[in-house]
Amino acid sequence: MKRLALGLVSVITSITLLAGCSTGSNSGSVTESSSNDGNMKEVVISVRENTWGARKDNFIEAEKRLNEELKSKNVQIKIDWWPGVGDDELILQAQAKKVADVFINSSVDIGWQLNAGLIRDVDWVGTSDVFKNMPKSYDNIMKYQNHYYGVIQDMDASPVFISRKALEGLGWTAAQIDELKARVDAGSFTFGELVDLADAAVKQKLVKVGFGVEDTRFEGWNYTFGNFNYNAEQNKMVLSPNTQKVYEFWYDALQRGVVTEGIADIDTDKAAELFIKGQLFAEFARTEFYQVMRKQLGMDDDLAGYEKWFKENAIWIPVPSVQQGGKPVSYSNPAMIYVGANVDDEKMPYVQRLIEHVLDADLQINHTLKSGKLPVTAAAQEDPRFQKMSFYKDHAYLIDFTKTRPAQMDYAVYMKSFTLGIDAILTKGRTASQAYELFKKDVQQNVPADSLIVE
Repeated sequence: MKRLALGLVSVITSITLLAGCSTGSNSGSVTESSSNDGNMKEVVISVRENTWGARKDNFIEAEKRLNEELKSKNVQIKIDWWPGVGDDELILQAQAKKVADVFINSSVDIGWQLNAGLIRDVDWVGTSDVFKNMPKSYDNIMKYQNHYYGVIQDMDASPVFISRKALEGLGWTAAQIDELKARVDAGSFTFGELVDLADAAVKQKLVKVGFGVEDTRFEGWNYTFGNFNYNAEQNKMVLSPNTQKVYEFWYDALQRGVVTEGIADIDTDKAAELFIKGQLFAEFARTEFYQVMRKQLGMDDDLAGYEKWFKENAIWIPVPSVQQGGKPVSYSNPAMIYVGANVDDEKMPYVQRLIEHVLDADLQINHTLKSGKLPVTAAAQEDPRFQKMSFYKDHAYLIDFTKTRPAQMDYAVYMKSFTLGIDAILTKGRTASQAYELFKKDVQQNVPADSLIVE
């Protein structure tokens, strides 16, 4: 699972060195070459390799489909595969004038990549048939400073996975368990009630751990407490007193034993192991947690068997609101397809069609089956293979209100300060107010004033 590269912050200080850099070979304009059929226009598109899920396989198939489409125009596309590299290496290679035409990275990386001169706009996304009638959340994810800079490649949401067995142990009936998601959607079941259930499950020794979470920054908990740390209109981080409410939850949950001092060490794989063993009450993760458990159970080739296990052992809900009558929340950190800054307007239509074929409905589902991520278009969700997978099908509606980590340049620095506060609560015995003061001081010292709104 991709994590935000907090170590990238120091590298970004050298971004200005990249201004005006040009791509290496096989980038920019199209080239002419000869063929047995006469003059054939060959368009070489450099693509950084990404083999996770079906990403590379989908590009290979998209290349074949596009070449079939362009036969009558005597044009041939050729992908030039470049090695996949990390964020730091992207910058170093850009300084050496090596920028690929196409690469995949996180949605949160738009800001620094743009400032580094690595990417160009892809405003054709707004009129592409692929994204007709797309949810507003997609528009927010792919846009930055009023332009499209990325093409969403896959998607997830952040359901809460809850132990059905633990709820049964607490005396819940099957009907009560099955209607819980509807209660969360309607705002009649709150986050505080979920904390109370976890507390009871731990105290009654139905589970060993109350809450697990994919990382301690977990934006879902920020959002449910109204702590929206980014102002998109001004493209600034927000230092809000609401952060203390999130710290109060952490402090209370630790005191009650709902979370443990070592919660940061329970990564997604470990949480899946605990959940399968019936030792974890609730895991706050993303869509792919469903697939992680399936893999650990050895049921990759047994969908029916896994769905039976899942229905007997788990339920899922969106992250509930803290307010009665409030709306649930969800967040994601989706992958984006980026286009290199030196792809010119002559080459862009070919790059566009290649990317659009990567998002062909059947190819999206191929990736879903391998990665555990959601497909990104309504057409893909209509695929019979998707419709057969009840978990994916039933929670796809979360996409409509899923928020994502902001692409603002100083987000990583800001969140490093935020997690300092959580760590102070978990390991240093600090109160919520003490953690907030530590967070506030660190943010104001390290986030540039022109990138920060102080409420």
